[in-house]
Amino acid sequence: MYFSEKLSAITHIEHGFGTTTKDGLPANAFYLHQTHSNKVIEAGINDESGKIAADAVFTKSSRPIAVMTADCLPVLVSSTTTPFVAAIHAGWKGLSTDIIKNVFSAFSLAGVDKSSLRVALGPCIMECCYEVQLQMIRDIESIQGALWAGQQPPWFSSRPAHNANSAVATHGEAWLSLSKYCIFLLMAEGINPDQIDEAAICTYCSNLGLGSYRRRQHQSEPKTFQYSWIRSLLS
Repeated sequence: MYFSEKLSAITHIEHGFGTTTKDGLPANAFYLHQTHSNKVIEAGINDESGKIAADAVFTKSSRPIAVMTADCLPVLVSSTTTPFVAAIHAGWKGLSTDIIKNVFSAFSLAGVDKSSLRVALGPCIMECCYEVQLQMIRDIESIQGALWAGQQPPWFSSRPAHNANSAVATHGEAWLSLSKYCIFLLMAEGINPDQIDEAAICTYCSNLGLGSYRRRQHQSEPKTFQYSWIRSLLS
């Protein structure tokens, strides 16, 4: 299990970015019916897990909340001052259709001070292995490219550093960084880089017991995924 340094420094929460073993996942954790959407909800104490369609959840209660991933980016959020935590399932579809903007709009309506937030980006498929079609990049650029104008965009036309376990390239058009993409969107919502913690662990090639949808397609592995969870110890 991976733990964020920034979240670990907050004494009134517990969290974890898990592996496929589900070790450490709280028994009563609430999770969503994820659909790669841009929808965010507030979890109720008695809401049934796996029934509500959304891809981001927050709560001011002490109930644990979780998201499931197998290459997409898990994002955990906590306030340093109040009992407020959130979990986000951030794939390229959600990121490109404003799930981060929607999440922070919901936070604002809930009265959360964003300067108090700490944001942890967990393990996901990284640019070493996330080869994508150039048309996807063109679509993202047309919607959000102004956010990184004059800077290195969250994608690469030449393959970044990789290793012997990395995905085999097929067409060589582009490689996308979900973490860097998410960081640009977080900064657009007023989150400073020093509020963000990035795991920089690739689900495909790290050999750390993480499920990877893409690796499963390439190597005929059984279906696996991992939970990332967070809970407040305040009520």
